[in-house]
This record gives sequence, structure tokens and C-alpha cells, in this order.
Amino acid sequence: MDIFWPMIFWQHAAICHKSIILFGYKCCRSVEKENIFGVRQQLVITSRQYGRWMHRNPGKVLLPFEETSKVDLKKEKKIIDLDPEILYKSKVKTDKVTETKTVTSEDNSASTLPPEKSKQIKSNRKEKLQKRNFYLSQKKVFDDNHDIIYEKLGENDGRISSLLVKLKSKKERLRSGQTLVEGWRLIVDGLEAKCKLKYLIFSKVEDLNNLRPFLPKTGVSIYKIPYKQIEMWSDVETSPGIFGIFETPTAENIRRFSKPLPLNFICDNIRVPGNLGAILRAAVGVGCDKVLLSKGCVDVWDPKVIRSAAGAHFRLPIHHSIEWSDMPSHLEEDTSIFIADSNTKVDNLDDESDTEYGNVPVLPYYGVEFSSLSHITLILGGETEGISENSYELASSKHGVRLNIPLQKGVDSLNTGMAAAVIAFEIRKQFIQTWAKAKLQKQMGLAT
Repeated sequence: MDIFWPMIFWQHAAICHKSIILFGYKCCRSVEKENIFGVRQQLVITSRQYGRWMHRNPGKVLLPFEETSKVDLKKEKKIIDLDPEILYKSKVKTDKVTETKTVTSEDNSASTLPPEKSKQIKSNRKEKLQKRNFYLSQKKVFDDNHDIIYEKLGENDGRISSLLVKLKSKKERLRSGQTLVEGWRLIVDGLEAKCKLKYLIFSKVEDLNNLRPFLPKTGVSIYKIPYKQIEMWSDVETSPGIFGIFETPTAENIRRFSKPLPLNFICDNIRVPGNLGAILRAAVGVGCDKVLLSKGCVDVWDPKVIRSAAGAHFRLPIHHSIEWSDMPSHLEEDTSIFIADSNTKVDNLDDESDTEYGNVPVLPYYGVEFSSLSHITLILGGETEGISENSYELASSKHGVRLNIPLQKGVDSLNTGMAAAVIAFEIRKQFIQTWAKAKLQKQMGLAT
């Protein structure tokens, strides 16, 4: 039993040391006739040999019963040399060609032009470069075309690392008098409050354009670095991609946008950055006159406090690290002291031994006519430590009152920032109502 297999020429290349060789493969036929079982066995073997070559693309299939078929196969005339030395030489040549192309492309305009014109172009280019370097040395923000001037830095630049390392430490922040702010919105808050911006570090030009209307004309060093570097120094999971370094504002140079309420906050030993930031945010929203931080509170310029305060640092006078012995000197003489206290216990005044809360009574926060008072000071304690004895002593000496927020059964207390907002906006509501009535009466008196 003769089995005919077509001759198949495979379009395959085997790479040798210095040449590429085209070769083909021809399947054989089996010739066992007597033993049928043997024939089947040989057929399986030949089919497997054929199957090992099926992954290659055939160039031409020659069938045995097509005698008139013309075989027209192309032969490889050229031999491709794969010597590594030749490859290296070709790479060097291409690099030289690209270098010459860049050089010629830069000077193409000058070479094709007359000598006088090309000389003028080179002089203009040199003049622009000198002017740019001068602007950078003078810390100018805009050039003659009102474009923002910045210096592009590479990865791991020493100026950026030395600058940001210092601002991560509380001691270095106090020594240098500088504060790090992350995100263009907080930078805008600082610029609107007329705080002095020293450095601006960004990765995308779009973020820089958001600050264009608020940037000063001089005094800012602007650096562009890769986003990976900013992400490495960032304190958040997804960095906004821009840093601003301000001179730390003081309580004296804060710019106010409206007339404040006669209201002060005293933060008593608040150690959680998020809680202090929430209190500062509520103080700005309600229109506080100032905020006083006792010694032992968390650093007010901590990055977590700055983010949670949402720009309150630039709009509110903040006095920090005050000893309790010096606290009365920061208060107005006619101020009334109130303590936001979740405890409703009242001491027995007849029992002299029970002096935990002194002579400070407790009232619901809506049970006081705040508008009849000339000035108010609200003391807020931390959630972990609570109200200190110093606060009770100060309130007792000023005939103060403890304020309680009634809650549903099963709820012990509110967050410190939330409690501050509830009481402070009740105070604001009463003052606004009183001022509105007085204004209405004045208008009616003028009309009659």
C-alpha cells in the first residue's frame, strides 16, 4: 500500500553563525504491505513527524498528481551577516547620524540664512538665555511674555531633598519659620490671605496654570520635578502633585475677609490632628476672633492638621503653646467663659471635699442668651484627655458655665470638632438675630 505525501517547502529560516539558510522538509511514504498493523503504526509515526512542522508557514505545496504545476520559488541571494562587531559598528554609526541631525537641525536655520541673519539669530538666542538666567536668579515669576518661569530639575536633586527634609520636622519648621502646604487649593488660600510664598514645586503645568492669577510677580523659586519624586515626599495616598512652601503666618499678619464675632476658642490638650483641624475649620466658618492652643496640643502646622483645616491657618489668628498661667493675658477682660462638657454632673456646693468641677454649673447649649454678652470664650477639650483641671479653675475664677449637648440614649458624646461647631453656630445664630432686629428697628425709626 503506497501512501503519497505532498512535498511541502517550508518558509523557515535557521540562524547560523554568519548566515541565514532557507531549507525545506519532505514527508516520506510508508511501504509495509503485508502487515496491516505495521502500516498503521508507521502511519502514526509519519503523521507525528509531519505535525512537528505544522507551526511553520508553508511557502508552496506540490501535489504528486499535478505534473504540470510549475515550481516558482524565490531563492535568497543575499547573506545577512550577524556578527556582533558589525552590529555594534552600525549602532555607533546610527548614533553619530542622529547627533549630526540634531546639530544640523538646530543650526539649519542659521546655516541656510545669510551670515548676518544667522549671527543675529544666535545673538538673540544667547540674549534670551541670559535674560532667563537673570530672572531665575532674581526669583521673578513671569517673563516678558507673561509666561511662568520655572527651573526643571532631575530626579533626586539635592535642593529638593534638603528643603523637604527640614519641613518634615516640627523643630526645623519652627527654626526656619516655613510651612509646607500640599495641593493647589491650599496654596491659593495662602496666596489670597497675602501670605508670602517662598517655593513652588510641581510636576504638571496644568496645576501651575491654576495658580497663575494669584501668584506674585517676584520672590518665588519655582521647580518642576517628576511626579514620582513628589509622590515619594507626599503624606497622602494620592498626591495632588504640587507643593507650596510659605513663610509661617503669625497671628498679627493674618488677613481677615469679614468682621469676626466676639468669640474665642481655647483648645485644651487636643492631641489628634484631625480633631484640631476640624475645630479650626469650624472656627473660621463661624467667624471666630482667635484660637488659643494650650501647651500640650498637637503641632498646629502639622501636615494632617493643615489638610483637615482646609485653609483655616491662613484666615484665622492662632496662638499656640500657651501656658495656663499666661492664658488670662490673651483673653479680653469682659469675656465670659464656657466649657463644652459632655459630663452633666454637678458638684454639691455644700460639700467642700467634692471640688472636681469647682463651682461651674452645667446648662444645655441652647439655654444661654449669648447675644446679651459682650464677649465669649469657649473651651474645648480633647476626646482622650478630656477637660483639664486648669480649664475648670479658669472657668471658676471667671464665673463660667459648662455647656452640654443633649444626645439620644446610648450616645455618650460627640466628636470634639462637631461639638465645637454645634455650640459655635448657636452663638452665631443668636448674634445675627439680635443684629438683624436692631437693624430693622433702626430702619423703622428712620422711616417714621
